[in-house]
Amino acid sequence: MKTIVVISTRGFGVFRHDLVVEPDKVRFVGIFSEPDAANLTADQRRYFHEVHVVPCGLPGASTTESSIVDVNAARAIVRRIVGDTGPEHVTLHCFDERNMLPTAQFRAEFGLEGPRYDDILPFRDKCVMKEKLAAAGVRVPTFGRFDPGAFSADAGAYFRRISAEVGLPFILKPTSAASADGVYKIASPDDFTALPGDLGRAYEYEEYIEGTMYSVNIVSKGKKTVFGGITEYLVNSFDVQAGRVNADINIIDSDPQVARMVGFGEQVLAALGWLDGASHLELFRTKADELVFLEVGARFKGLAGLAAMQRNYGVALLNLAFEIEAGLKSRPWDQPRIFCFDGVIPKRSGVVERLVPPDIESEYSMAWKVKPGDVIGQGTSLIDNGGTFLVWNEDYDVLYRDFRRLASYRPIIYK
Repeated sequence: MKTIVVISTRGFGVFRHDLVVEPDKVRFVGIFSEPDAANLTADQRRYFHEVHVVPCGLPGASTTESSIVDVNAARAIVRRIVGDTGPEHVTLHCFDERNMLPTAQFRAEFGLEGPRYDDILPFRDKCVMKEKLAAAGVRVPTFGRFDPGAFSADAGAYFRRISAEVGLPFILKPTSAASADGVYKIASPDDFTALPGDLGRAYEYEEYIEGTMYSVNIVSKGKKTVFGGITEYLVNSFDVQAGRVNADINIIDSDPQVARMVGFGEQVLAALGWLDGASHLELFRTKADELVFLEVGARFKGLAGLAAMQRNYGVALLNLAFEIEAGLKSRPWDQPRIFCFDGVIPKRSGVVERLVPPDIESEYSMAWKVKPGDVIGQGTSLIDNGGTFLVWNEDYDVLYRDFRRLASYRPIIYK
């Protein structure tokens, strides 16, 4: 019997266990941090043979970081499982950015199939990935590693040096974060000197690119694309911190940008080391119609986006990943396809006065995480949000029109 070990619930919520062809021949084991374990649904608990809840691996973790597992505790569980069954019967899976490197280390330690630390690193360290891509001729923003010593010694001089190199405004972001966590947009010396004295982790600076954001979502096997889809973002992810709704629509396959951007994604994967399974790449399309790389992860996109993709394309994407990575066979998607997109509701500091539904023609569902009277803080990332929503329509043109209308949508009114 095969044992499939899953670390973190993130990205796993849309798995269709009911489509598995031979469910009696596979055991699912989950390893989740204490905060993350609360996201496991009752239905998922029914088909998991074992659920292990371990401490969060980061003291004082934010909402965004709360899924990080304690490495030593997780390692002990994997060691016991491999010892009981043998490495040939175990596969280890993770669709959560923050747990991917430890998962890769466990594979190496216990002789399990799948990508190792050096395979995953170019998809985690934003400087390493851009260095490799620039060497391969892929257009990336001008960038550099942030030097805390130079900042402490003379913030004004360091600001002038960075702005001379990459221009104004510029972006500061953690080299290994995701979901727009910990990102700063620096437009002036005052913005720069107002930064915390200790950013707490490794950062990079990079050129600010003006353009429309897209994501390229690819599932690969043997260095070939077996699924490719494109989404267009309503706003830059950074703008969500300012209260703008973050939505992205699945672009209809007949749009010529789809083939072009999937090809761009394949060029990136070839340069970084093309892994079997999922990848999620973000890019800018400038007014001059240039494609500029932003970042890429060896995982599916998160939040409600993956659920929208599965419904839009009629493909059980998590099941497809398990078939490629673990040989777990599933039946085809069994629900009607319909054009759809997802959105994330931003949080601002204040007291919630009322919640506002969207004024659109398409059908939708809302999953609010806040209610009137709640006192909430500023969202720190796309994961730390006030809720998510899904919009769908059989008419793509109407759906796209609704997507653009949401640019001015303010879902939460504050006192």
